[in-house]
Amino acid sequence: MKLPSQSGLMPADSASGTTLHTIVAVMSFLACLTLGAVLTLSRLASEWTDGLSGSVTVQLLPSSQISPDDQMSEALRLVRQWPGIFAARAISREEAGKLLEPWLGEGNVLEDLPVPQLIEVTLTPGRPVELEGLGHALADGVPGALLDDHQRWNQELASFAASSEAVGWAVLLLIALATLAIVIFATQAGLQAHREIVEVVHMIGARDVFIATEFQSHFLWLGLRGGVIGLMLAAATLLGSGYLWDVREAPVGAQLLPQFISAPYHYAWLLFVPAVIGLIAMSTARMTVLRVLGRMP
Repeated sequence: MKLPSQSGLMPADSASGTTLHTIVAVMSFLACLTLGAVLTLSRLASEWTDGLSGSVTVQLLPSSQISPDDQMSEALRLVRQWPGIFAARAISREEAGKLLEPWLGEGNVLEDLPVPQLIEVTLTPGRPVELEGLGHALADGVPGALLDDHQRWNQELASFAASSEAVGWAVLLLIALATLAIVIFATQAGLQAHREIVEVVHMIGARDVFIATEFQSHFLWLGLRGGVIGLMLAAATLLGSGYLWDVREAPVGAQLLPQFISAPYHYAWLLFVPAVIGLIAMSTARMTVLRVLGRMP
C-alpha cells in the first residue's frame, strides 16, 4: 500500500509547498548569519585576549624630575632586566599617532596633546612574570612610569564576548523553536486538508508508523532543501561582507570592523544548519502525525 505522493497528500500548493520552502530558507539564512556572528565573536575574543595576555605596556608620563630621554632609557633598562621579559621596545610618536588615527584622524594631532611615551613589552610564552613587582619597581625607579597589564581590558573583553555569544545562542534557539512551530502547523494543515484520505488508509489497516514515515520523509527533504538555499544565501552574504568597501577609503573607525568568518574552517560549521533544520522538520512532523493519528478511532 502506498500513500498519495507529493501531488496527493502534500501538494505543492499546500502549507508545505513554496511558501514553507521560503520560510525554511529564511530561517536557515538567519541561523547561518547568527552562527557566523557567534563564531566571529569567539575568534575575535580569543585573538584579543591572547594578544593582551602576552604583552604589557609601560606608560611614561611627563615628569619634572627627569628628562624624557633619560626616562625612556631607564625604563627600558629596568624592564629588559626583569625576569620573564622577552623583549621591550619604545613606541615612537609616529607609531602612537597611527594608533590614534582611527579616533583622532590624520595629521600632527599629538603635537598639542600630552600623550605619554609608551614601551611595548612582550612576555616570554609559558613563563610566569611577576608583573606586580615590575610595576612597583618602575614606579620607584622611574618617575612618571606606570605599568598597564591589560587585566581590566581582558576582563571586559571576556565579559562582552560571553554575553554576546549567549545572545547569539539564544537567537539560534528561538529560530529552532520557530521552525518547529512552523512545521507543526504545516503538518497539521496537511493532515487536515487530506483528513479523509488519511482516515481511510488508517481504517483499512495502515500502521501509524507507516503514515508518519511518509510525512517525515517529505518534511526531511523540505527542510534540507530550504536549509541549503538559506545556507548559500548566507555564505554569499558573509563572503561579501569583507568587500563592501575598501578599508583605506572607509570612514574613520571602519578599519576596526571585523570580517565575518575569516577562518575557512568556520564555514564547515554552517553545513550543520541545513542538517539540523532537516532533522527538526523530520522529527517534528513524525511526532505531530503520530499524535494526531493516536486520537483517531
